[in-house]
Amino acid sequence: MLMTAYRIQFYRSKKQRWCLLILSVKRGDYTMKLSDILKEYDKVLLDKDFTCRLTEDDDEDIIKALKCIYSHYGMGYLHQDLYDMDYFHEVLRSGRYVAAVAENRSGQVMGFGAIDAHPWFPGLMEMGGLVVNPIARGLGLGDMLDDCRIEVGRQRGIRGLFSTPIMPNPASQKLLSRHGFIPTGMYFHAGGPESLGGSGDGVHCMDCGFSVYIYDKDALHALHAPDECKEFITDIYNSVGLKYNFEKPTEKPLTDTVMDFNHETEQNLLEVKIIDIGQNFREKVDELPLDDEEVEAIMLLMGMTDPLCPECYEYLRGQGFIFTGCVPGGEDDLIVLEHLKKPVDRGFLAIEPDYERVLDLLYEINGVM
Repeated sequence: MLMTAYRIQFYRSKKQRWCLLILSVKRGDYTMKLSDILKEYDKVLLDKDFTCRLTEDDDEDIIKALKCIYSHYGMGYLHQDLYDMDYFHEVLRSGRYVAAVAENRSGQVMGFGAIDAHPWFPGLMEMGGLVVNPIARGLGLGDMLDDCRIEVGRQRGIRGLFSTPIMPNPASQKLLSRHGFIPTGMYFHAGGPESLGGSGDGVHCMDCGFSVYIYDKDALHALHAPDECKEFITDIYNSVGLKYNFEKPTEKPLTDTVMDFNHETEQNLLEVKIIDIGQNFREKVDELPLDDEEVEAIMLLMGMTDPLCPECYEYLRGQGFIFTGCVPGGEDDLIVLEHLKKPVDRGFLAIEPDYERVLDLLYEINGVM
């Protein structure tokens, strides 16, 4: 079906987020909203002979991918930006975002997933966004898409991949584990109850895990790890198969602390990356909105390649942050801490044994979380 003349409009919601209003697609002498177009997703499976390929940078192929997403999530997919056709084209052309689809011989796209380069995780790309049309579940499309994306990452020459599986969804954890991903930490309260995409009960916050798949295991990682979590770091790096040394304390030239922020206002979440830990890190930490009623959780990343990491870690712990793991294998070997307003509801977490083991280690370090 030929589609032409795409037009996208946006409006600003009361919560200060850009939302899609309409996508007009000319078909003869009339137009349709995006949601009406996507409602025409495939509901009958024509054949089961599937192969994986990369999404092409053209309107019809992107619409195929969006229909697959819509088949499960409707207009509630976590990566809302992809509903903007211009944005979808832009990220595909940029090279930082690679989307893959599972397509059968009849041309039906029944599976979708991507890898995405995030500036906060240099050397790694995030593998996520997996969707399978409900009528094609049980055919191994998730495994096919994981194999495809892992190979794409390998060909790009990056150090590895990381993923953040949702904790109420043990199937995604099993899938990643089957393909060699190793759990390395947790990301509690990564989204509000309304962001669970149908996976939760609408009450609990969305909790995720961190896991990695590393291609380059020959590089030696020089780590300035805090004493409190060295045993945890040792366990994780050995499990992943990485070479590492714990460095002795060293002097660092005088610098100012540099932070980057991502404030998810609708989720009441603030994400922070300390790009460079300077001598004034205490002042910068004190400026974080720890008591702001509009911020339910703060997730903070900093590199263990920085000599001031242990000192900054201790100060953050004194300000009520908990240690929630690490993201190893990239250029700066990240450590993860969080400041939570609400305690972790362990009873709500549906997690596989490998993630349960990581969670047990975190409780040993933090006590109550």
